[in-house]
Amino acid sequence: MKNGFTVSICMITYNHESYIKQAIEGVLMQKTNFDFELVIGEDSSTDSTRLICEEYKNQEIQVRLLSPESNLGVMPNFIRTLQACTGKYIALCEGDDYWIDPLKLQKQVDFLEANTNVPFCFHNAKTHFIDTNIVEDFNKKLQTGYFATKDLLLKEWFIPTASLLIQKFYLPNPFPDWFSKVYSGDFALELLLSTKGDFYYIDEKMSIYRKNALNSLSANQTTSYNHLLKKVILLQNFSKSQTIRIKLDVIYALFITRLQIFRAKIYLNIPLTIVIKDQFKRIFLKNN
Repeated sequence: MKNGFTVSICMITYNHESYIKQAIEGVLMQKTNFDFELVIGEDSSTDSTRLICEEYKNQEIQVRLLSPESNLGVMPNFIRTLQACTGKYIALCEGDDYWIDPLKLQKQVDFLEANTNVPFCFHNAKTHFIDTNIVEDFNKKLQTGYFATKDLLLKEWFIPTASLLIQKFYLPNPFPDWFSKVYSGDFALELLLSTKGDFYYIDEKMSIYRKNALNSLSANQTTSYNHLLKKVILLQNFSKSQTIRIKLDVIYALFITRLQIFRAKIYLNIPLTIVIKDQFKRIFLKNN
């Protein structure tokens, strides 16, 4: 772009004092033939996250800091930060993730510049389990190529948030009313963008997704149950303005989600079933 930045990095953060430096440094190390800005939405953390962000804002001309006087909440902060991004392209990186490839932005911009009909692209990552310090590939079987709305609806989660690069032109304007109330801003955004065209996957590990297994959805049945309930609402809202073909995929996705809710409810109400299942598993392994 002749004026302004080619890429804006949208980074939301709250109580990430242990991680935010690495997230910011991963952005600042990018080697590009274009200008980029880092827009940080710091949501009134109770730790030293804001102080760290302010230090970078004072030192780096391409760092902008949005610092509300009171906590906004995840989605209002995300939308506010996203709308503050001025670049032709928008990359996402939350404050507890970080980039590890200095050519990440350049590779993705080169692709989207050559494929203007693609609303966004994403790449592989490494998952770092904080509690065990184990690191493994985020996507182990996905191959480079194109994906569509149907894949988002019917596959397990396969897009690391810190891997997204979006063509700003394809962002909804305005966002639908229900968007501000969703449980997962990145997933809802991907669904909306995917209706503009197929999106592209680059099978290169260029970022780190931090995950604490003790606090993950799979480990916390109550959190998982609540998120599944909110996912049903998200899918119902998304389907209202979509074509018949997409609506059919949503119906199937709703069926699968409701089945997961039923299973989660059993675990919540009868936790003993988990213990019995584990006991049978131990007996089987011991005898075989």
